[in-house]
Amino acid sequence: MQGEERGKRPKPPPRPKGAGSRIETRFHQITRCNNCAAEIQVSGQIQVTDKCRKCGTDLHTCRNCINFDPSARNECIKPVEVRVTNKSANNYCEFFEPKVLVEKHGSGAATPKTEDDHRRAFLDLFKK
Repeated sequence: MQGEERGKRPKPPPRPKGAGSRIETRFHQITRCNNCAAEIQVSGQIQVTDKCRKCGTDLHTCRNCINFDPSARNECIKPVEVRVTNKSANNYCEFFEPKVLVEKHGSGAATPKTEDDHRRAFLDLFKK
């Protein structure tokens, strides 16, 4: 009986485009430094000698690679023969691919925090 009633109800008219208070959220792909989270401007491929412009950390490292997995054998999902001991140092791995993240961009994105914002939030924890 209820199924029959559902089929007889008219469908609501579609909402016109642009109506309502919906915020359009856009996403973009980005590569970030594993050490300081600064955005890395990649033109083509990350070279073995590339360093982060903000903190000077090596970029062609296991920790900046999409294949890095601490739970996998040799901490890599690819068939690496020799384990790289220092995952934060430059290496010549043939399987290296920069880790690409998908982040919000535009009006729906979180606002970047400054050091003062973090300090203020920390000090606010101890206020009565």
